[in-house]
Amino acid sequence: MKKFILLNSPIFEEGSNENEEYLPPLGLGYIATYLGKEKIDVEIIDCVKERISKEEVIKFINNSSFHYISANIFTPNYEIVKKIIESITIECEIFIGGQVVKSIFQDILKWNVKNKMNIIIGEGELIIPQLVLGKCEQEPEIMENNKFVYRVNKDSKYYPKDISKIFLNRDYLKEEVIINHYSEKEVSIITSRGCIYDCAFCGGASSLNKDSNPRIRTKESIIQEIKEIVSRYPDVKSIRILDDLFLRNKESIDTVKEIFSNFPELSWRGMAHVNILKNSFSKIEDLKKSRCKELFIGIESGSNKIRKKIKKKGTIKDILEVSSKILEVGIDLKGYFIYGFSEETEEDFKMTFELAKGIKEISLKTLGKFRTSVFQFRPYHGTQLYDEIIKIRGSIPECKINNSLNSNKEEEGRTQFNLTSGNYSKVSDEKLEEYILKTQKLTKE
Repeated sequence: MKKFILLNSPIFEEGSNENEEYLPPLGLGYIATYLGKEKIDVEIIDCVKERISKEEVIKFINNSSFHYISANIFTPNYEIVKKIIESITIECEIFIGGQVVKSIFQDILKWNVKNKMNIIIGEGELIIPQLVLGKCEQEPEIMENNKFVYRVNKDSKYYPKDISKIFLNRDYLKEEVIINHYSEKEVSIITSRGCIYDCAFCGGASSLNKDSNPRIRTKESIIQEIKEIVSRYPDVKSIRILDDLFLRNKESIDTVKEIFSNFPELSWRGMAHVNILKNSFSKIEDLKKSRCKELFIGIESGSNKIRKKIKKKGTIKDILEVSSKILEVGIDLKGYFIYGFSEETEEDFKMTFELAKGIKEISLKTLGKFRTSVFQFRPYHGTQLYDEIIKIRGSIPECKINNSLNSNKEEEGRTQFNLTSGNYSKVSDEKLEEYILKTQKLTKE
């Protein structure tokens, strides 16, 4: 039987045993599921979880007899994946996918690859099995020698229009149960695809994805998936919702209550947007009643100038009010912050730090706890900010590990986040790193 390997592509050049934060590759899990349904022998090789280096991946592939090899690609690991694919010497068929492919497929067409290569723009679980079986009814958008580009958008036969009917076989996810920071066993799920927001730093921005549309799973399909998780892993105590639209309006909060009323043994954690909670202020207590343990909010910046530049919705006043309410009802809050946006000044940095510090001070007087997750800005291919920087500077350096940050003990386990592809602010590297570290340190104060 022919073998299909799905690589959860490595982030680092070198392997490591460092204890990194980890999320299972659910997207690859869906692709594996639908390959498996067609009786195709498929396996996920999780280079991220296993901390497999670039050279180890190349050696592993070239010493094998796999017939199909797929790799996901994103901005930070572009050069690593390119090197892996260009170094394959065995005869096989290659598939490349990932959110960023939409913006860089013209670059991928220039790769020096001898094997047939399929470049998938969009969601791949329905089209990839048909390509493997030779039954695909969609013509490639581009054919250049041995390279074929397929675009799966809302006009495609292979676009998953109703994601409530898209099943995930968790047999393909080898180590998906993680221990969260509450020391509880936790499993992640996805309840929607797409985004209604248009942040200038994000590849999922609505203006970049007009050929697809946000899709929400039904309450019944989510309940069924959680039932399967509980049956498979009886000792799991927490569900993490990874997508942005689980809490998308007032009505969705009622739906959350209904979903988790079926699972009194479980708590849950998930993303939230300030704008949604501002307009559902009175219902934040209902989230606590549904056993929400922690909410994640992308705050990014405390500077109104920068927030406008990056198209981030919500005012500083909104952030403080919503954060206060979340913490007061006893839900923990994790705030994401970014330093180093293009033309950002130290005054902007100070405003971001003061906002984070202000939320921390509120948390010291409430039932809920506050922690931070802090990043250096990195331009992602195809985003508004990436294109602006290219126009001004002409190029963007390859993403590399920021060893200066990683040498700090406060940053242990965050190597995958501490990557840099240049400093675009008006502040020195040293000052930028100082603000990242002291904002991250608020978690432990």
